[in-house]
Amino acid sequence: MPKHDITFTFLAPWQMGSGFGEGANLDAVPVKSPAGLPYIPGKSVKGLFREAMCLAEEFGQVESGSTDRLFGSRDPQLSRYDSTSGLLRFGSATLGTAMEAWASTIDGNGSYLNAAAIQQLYMPLAATKINSDGLAHDKSLRKIEAVLPVTLTATVEFSGSEPALGDTLKLAASLIRQAGSHRHRGLGRVSVTVQEVKP
Repeated sequence: MPKHDITFTFLAPWQMGSGFGEGANLDAVPVKSPAGLPYIPGKSVKGLFREAMCLAEEFGQVESGSTDRLFGSRDPQLSRYDSTSGLLRFGSATLGTAMEAWASTIDGNGSYLNAAAIQQLYMPLAATKINSDGLAHDKSLRKIEAVLPVTLTATVEFSGSEPALGDTLKLAASLIRQAGSHRHRGLGRVSVTVQEVKP
């Protein structure tokens, strides 16, 4: 089964939303591993590549139908469970197994030994709405936790035979410029590359 590594090199702070906050302190925190490291879930990696492939198909850079064939399709007339599987399987993009092992080290009290160091990967960002008089609107302050620029790696596997798969994935990767939430506010600038994993 052909396998490729996908590398996400972030060029700016980013935030892959978890859908959760921290009460009055933070309105949104990023997805984190159990040990507290940032990552991009496999379904989000797939979504980024699917969106890029749709663009490539729309502009005639890949064969029509490539997106549905590689990523799967769903007939809007059917239930959400009646879908067609794609040929690509995406893993989560992480800092790697060595970093996960380091982050998961437990001290004698059962706490993560490197929690303070891991927290240095994150930064708070605040924004508020300003009215025409230059004053902040009441109750408009929002604070999120963003991740500093890092490099993450994911794996994609292909359950089929397609000689040009690597080129197709590289084309899609070249169209991904931003990832995560708040992309239209300067967050998530990223460079994505694809490299075949030799057996």
